[in-house]
Amino acid sequence: MSPPNQPKRNYDNRQREQQAARTRTAILHALAAQLVSNNSTDFSVAEAAKAAGVTTRTVFRHFPTREAMQEAMSEWVLGITGQVRIPVSPDEFGNTVISSYQMFEENADLMRALLLSDLGRGVRSRLAPQRRKGVSDALEQAVAKLPARNAIAVKALLGHLLTAEAWWHMRDAFGAEGDASAEAVAWAAELVMDALRSGNHPFQKKG
Repeated sequence: MSPPNQPKRNYDNRQREQQAARTRTAILHALAAQLVSNNSTDFSVAEAAKAAGVTTRTVFRHFPTREAMQEAMSEWVLGITGQVRIPVSPDEFGNTVISSYQMFEENADLMRALLLSDLGRGVRSRLAPQRRKGVSDALEQAVAKLPARNAIAVKALLGHLLTAEAWWHMRDAFGAEGDASAEAVAWAAELVMDALRSGNHPFQKKG
């Protein structure tokens, strides 16, 4: 084949790779939707194929076994939820809330699957210890003057505000969606930070 055809083949290969990636993501979305409905790790390959607009053969071409599908879903979810930032200082907390809630909103269906399915709970448990430690370390300076028990409680409160559970409760129970939810939580966190900086809080060390 003549050399001028080579660039076309490269272009075609990129097109195929992009289409394959889109198909793979569509299948994972379909599987995640089933996890929400079933609230378990069980799923139907045929239903996932139909929802993704592909054949079951295509599903198995991307994921040869059901175990491969489960592992792929776990890694996919980890990849997305791993984007949630952990603040490195009290001053970053508000911006971290905004960016995290934006990510939650952009992946609302996936986050719901993450919160309600057994597989999702397993994935979250793998990330939780690292996040808790990161938030705790970031807030150490802000709560340094509080009694130990109150410092732990304040860290827990602010850390909870950064979770998908807090975001989903505002969305599901109260209908707070989009920027309104993020802005309200960032505002509440800043009020707490201001109170800690000024000493205008009910916690007092007992001598």
